[in-house]
Amino acid sequence: MFHFFAGTTEGGSNDPALRLEKRFINYLISFPFARKARSKADGTDEEDKEQLRQLLEVERLNYEERDRKVQARQRYADRISDELHEEIYHRALKTIDDGNYIRERLIPLPENLPELLDTLSLKAASMRRVESVVQGMDWFHTGLIRTVNQPPFIDRNKQVKIDNLRVAMSFVGTENLRLLAPAYIMQNWLPPATQPFTLFRRKIWEHSLGTAIAAHNIAVERKLRDPVLAYTIGMFHELGKIALTKLYLRLFDDVQREFAMASVNDQSPERHNTIIKLAPDERFLRDLMLEKDKEVSYLVAEGWELKRVPVSKHLLAFTQSQGKEYESEYAEVLAQANAYCEFRMLREVDLASLEEGKHLLNKYSLTAGTIARLNNVSLKRPPIVVPD
Repeated sequence: MFHFFAGTTEGGSNDPALRLEKRFINYLISFPFARKARSKADGTDEEDKEQLRQLLEVERLNYEERDRKVQARQRYADRISDELHEEIYHRALKTIDDGNYIRERLIPLPENLPELLDTLSLKAASMRRVESVVQGMDWFHTGLIRTVNQPPFIDRNKQVKIDNLRVAMSFVGTENLRLLAPAYIMQNWLPPATQPFTLFRRKIWEHSLGTAIAAHNIAVERKLRDPVLAYTIGMFHELGKIALTKLYLRLFDDVQREFAMASVNDQSPERHNTIIKLAPDERFLRDLMLEKDKEVSYLVAEGWELKRVPVSKHLLAFTQSQGKEYESEYAEVLAQANAYCEFRMLREVDLASLEEGKHLLNKYSLTAGTIARLNNVSLKRPPIVVPD
């Protein structure tokens, strides 16, 4: 199905590392989908066959007859779905070629965000300067006020609430703001609803934050000049998946409506009824991500025109990397952090074995020492330092 894709996560792979990376995409979309795809790839999806073997002969014949009818209807629905999704695919490719649409409609850039990131990158940045830049950034105000009124910045038992932006910024400090600002804007870009992919918002945020934290730790270990840059790149590296999910859901609604309207007068009620019953397809979204997500992440960051925080440069190196060759150390750190976070998230829900994880982490040259240190790091909270 969906023959127009160059690659797919369908089926297994001879490369355990690649198999795990593809499985992670399935997991971001849907846990049941990932679990079912894994069983199918491993050849362990025998539940239906076992149930059929246990039926009495008469029941078996009736079951098979019903099953034939169901399969016939499903084959028809699959043909219609394939036709509809081929149109979606070509529109998606055309849209992706328009970087401005992606940055303006899918991942809209707050007016002063590039200036904010560049300003925070300066060691001598004053709070007055930062405050002037964030005026009108409601997402920043909301995020910061929420942060300073929660542990570790404040004791929940104390009846004290900070609601002044300047006081909150002074309390947190510039170094912490460099870590918090990317997290706030990333949360602002998360889609409010992604039905029927109900867990996508939560899981993509968990992966972005986890990768950012892991990248920061690896960069510190390797003594890179700017670990916060590694953190920022990690936070933004999955923008392509967010943009593609938003785009797919919009295009699906548009194309389904057009197909349904066209079928009203074509004397084919079966086709019309099939079209209106179609739902966004997990398989299509995963293959679209597999083919285009890194490219779109780069396209988003490329348009920011950051002067002091070269996010797009390192995302491009990450996108174009072949095997273990990277044009920048930050791209290599991102690849390692991304692989580690993928394995850790899959392992938590029993979607990856230790042996599979070993293949994946070896692929990205993660040492045993680095892995041991990361295993003791929380991937749920930015590495902020609470002022005395």
